[in-house]
Amino acid sequence: MALTKRLVDGFTYEGKGRGADYRYDTKYGSGGVKGFAVRVHPDGRRIGRKTFEVWYRMSPSTSPKWFIIGECGTWTLQQARQKARELLVDIQNGIDPKAPTAAKELTVKECAEIFLEDTQTRDVATWRGMERRFEKRIIPALGRKILLDVSRADIARLHTSISQEPRKPKVEANRIVQLLKTMFNRAERLGLVPEGHRNPCEGVELHRELSRARYLSDIELKKLDAALRSEPIHVQCLIRLYLLLGVRKQELLSLAWDDVHLDSSEGPHIYIGNTKNGRPLTLFLAQTAADLFRAIPTQAMSRWVFTSPRRTGHHLGDFKNHWIRIRDRAGIKDCTVHDLRRTCGSVMAQSGVPLQHISEVLNQSSPEVTKVYARLSQNNQLEASEKAAEVIDKLFGELVS
Repeated sequence: MALTKRLVDGFTYEGKGRGADYRYDTKYGSGGVKGFAVRVHPDGRRIGRKTFEVWYRMSPSTSPKWFIIGECGTWTLQQARQKARELLVDIQNGIDPKAPTAAKELTVKECAEIFLEDTQTRDVATWRGMERRFEKRIIPALGRKILLDVSRADIARLHTSISQEPRKPKVEANRIVQLLKTMFNRAERLGLVPEGHRNPCEGVELHRELSRARYLSDIELKKLDAALRSEPIHVQCLIRLYLLLGVRKQELLSLAWDDVHLDSSEGPHIYIGNTKNGRPLTLFLAQTAADLFRAIPTQAMSRWVFTSPRRTGHHLGDFKNHWIRIRDRAGIKDCTVHDLRRTCGSVMAQSGVPLQHISEVLNQSSPEVTKVYARLSQNNQLEASEKAAEVIDKLFGELVS
């Protein structure tokens, strides 16, 4: 049936993870428009909870595209449907709404919105961090500037201004330039700038960075164990699993129970589909890790392993406040959450686990490793995880309920 205001108002997100959830117009003879849809977003996203969009192809041989008409509430259903009709007429006449002809008027802010929407559609795991940098750094400085008019000098000035701020300014300045470089490269792929347009980030000199090598010693791990004992059971399990598995923070926090297979005939394992490097990971679990999953208190009707205490139906977004409290109590104030992942790899290395096996467990994409080892066996992966579990188990006591 054709979309109605009542249907649109009643739509709630029914997708999986961060996947797209579209509700299409049907029954085209009854007022519907082919390709017109409402996209329902999972939570408080950049452009609202629901957006009107239109699906189209410029020709049968080209890839399909989505064009965002606008946010529900800002646009009425009737206005958005009429706009979709007009766009489809233009498309039939060979006019692509995302074509480079629009680049003469496209601003950096508008390009950023299209770029972020594209990263979400492609399930790029780091899109939230990109969004924060656009909102905090890039849009205030360059948002109103026409995309084609952005010069290397503009990028260099932004890099320099951020470099003069307190608290790790040089690293952040580098990340901003790298993000803009990615956006301009993607803009060419999407047809937002003419093919061959010079990326203004090319040639901007970045600051030299030193790799962080912080990981917890045996003594510090014992202090961490003592500090965890006064925490709720789900927090204890969260930190221990982060240490044992070596997964990235959001990969663990967004883990659904459907992807935890503790009674599989193949052996206990978890499946992580949305990874930073885009390579899905099936991670087999040592018995200690499997027992930790079994100890996590589950909430009725929740699909998430770690449920948000404030937002019904959502997974835990972060545990920064928990971690600051725990690390201060343990006397390891300089230890970041990511240092726990690094500690997992360090424990494996010190236990004699080969570098290739560690890379597989941590799902890293080091060229030196992946050229030879595209996929390691379950036994090698499990052996590496069990080595880490064995060492950490000797240092940590039992869970405290």
